[in-house]
Amino acid sequence: MMKLTSYLFFNGQAEEAAHFYATVLGGQLGELYRYESMPAESGLPDVPEDCKQHVLHGSVFFSGGMLSVADTLPGDERRFGDGGMLTLYCDSMAQIEEVYAKLSAGAQKISCELGEVYFAKRYAEITDRFGVLWALLYEEV
Repeated sequence: MMKLTSYLFFNGQAEEAAHFYATVLGGQLGELYRYESMPAESGLPDVPEDCKQHVLHGSVFFSGGMLSVADTLPGDERRFGDGGMLTLYCDSMAQIEEVYAKLSAGAQKISCELGEVYFAKRYAEITDRFGVLWALLYEEV
């Protein structure tokens, strides 16, 4: 069976983001691996001293999925943002309202307020405080 997960890149905010998303998604933070733990013979570039505590890899586990996070190193141009969106299908009206409230707190932009639309009982689009675009969806079955 194939499984798809999202991997988000940050510039020194991966740990803060992971804790935030664990709270938003009602999940649990997995182990956070830091650049300082990376073996010297890994073949990767040297890690600047001020980046050694940054997150090399971390995961948030929640009912229905997993979200991975990492901090980029100077010179690494990978960024999450333009052209991407995470879509979260919620199980109930209460759940989508709770997630919406948490993601909205300090959000950079709310493109679509939580409300009923022709294709769903509730829908919203939020660019959270880390610049990640989310679509929230609840379809009453």
